[in-house]
Amino acid sequence: MRRPALAWAALAALLLHLLALDELHESMQSIDFQKPAMERLEAVYTRVLAPVEPVEVSAPAARPTARRANRAAVVAAAASAPAEAASAAAASAAESVARAADEAASAALAGIAPGVDEAASAPTADLAAAAASASAAAGEAGPDGSTAGEPAASAVARAAPASAPASPQAGASAPLPAFSWPASTRLSYKLDGWYNGEVLGQAQVEWLRHGERYQVHLDVSVGPSFAPLVRRRMSSDGRITADGLAPQRYEQETTQIIGRDRRVQMAFSDTAIVLSNGERVPAQADVQDTASQFIQIIYLLTTRPALRQVGQSIEFGLALPKRVDRWVYEVVERVVVETPLGPIPTLHVKPRRRAAPGNLTAQMWYAPSLQMLPVRIRIEQDEGVWIDLRLERAPEQSGP
Repeated sequence: MRRPALAWAALAALLLHLLALDELHESMQSIDFQKPAMERLEAVYTRVLAPVEPVEVSAPAARPTARRANRAAVVAAAASAPAEAASAAAASAAESVARAADEAASAALAGIAPGVDEAASAPTADLAAAAASASAAAGEAGPDGSTAGEPAASAVARAAPASAPASPQAGASAPLPAFSWPASTRLSYKLDGWYNGEVLGQAQVEWLRHGERYQVHLDVSVGPSFAPLVRRRMSSDGRITADGLAPQRYEQETTQIIGRDRRVQMAFSDTAIVLSNGERVPAQADVQDTASQFIQIIYLLTTRPALRQVGQSIEFGLALPKRVDRWVYEVVERVVVETPLGPIPTLHVKPRRRAAPGNLTAQMWYAPSLQMLPVRIRIEQDEGVWIDLRLERAPEQSGP
């Protein structure tokens, strides 16, 4: 009877070692979560993904930039036009176009419009026509016999290139489509590992998106699915921005047969990060947490094609339960990974720092043909303690 009990204890210890990317003693010392548990977003998965040829995309423009550029065009038009152009009709048309530019920029960033570049710049490109029409309606002529709408239109046309690219020339390459955040997605993995013997289990990564709000949940369990010996969930909740994910709250829960359950938290603001022990540290503009980092890397690899070359590196701040460090990941190779969908080419991304006791690391294999989703994740403490997550079935996604 002692051997099964010892095996259970070993499995529990493995998960406690591996699933937080932090020291075991830090996990055991972290404070209990005082706020209510994170309210989880919901999604209905209606389709499965199949590998497709990846499409190059560009990062979205920041919303304030798009708004300022379009309003700047209106201001420039008003400043450059003669007094006659300041008729009530021209002013009304200019304000309408500026308002439309704001709405288009907001819709594009929220994923409503097809692309930030097109939606944000199209209203500006139409400013000249709108101003000309307004001045023509006023029926006022300039000193040279031209209508007041003509100089106003010229002024807007001169301002428009600040936010609207010129028409492509013959032979020029077409602009890349803007990045669109994927719909809610669920990935299921089978788990195998080693800790004084082979261990088995299952894992799931879920990306949930409602407008500009996101959640990422990473669930890992050791043992049978109907009665796991140890289970840990790492959850990130925050906002989608022009620079990727901006975590606002991180929650980590551990449930186990042996020992007591644990829940810890971190909070993020524009000025500070509150760690699990209550310590406040300065905020970092690019900081991620243990769960959001997997999706942030997807965003960076998708919107910055140069980073996909072998030897390139990705760096950002990583907030762990008791500290914030700078982490660097490198693209170490392009390799084909066998999956239930067949062999799939991937980018193998590996942290620069080595796995060691108290310094856990995670490697990822991202598939460009599957929306850059990770088809494999390997978490290591050292050569003798690790778990490996491999895609178990096709990713599921919400939407038609």
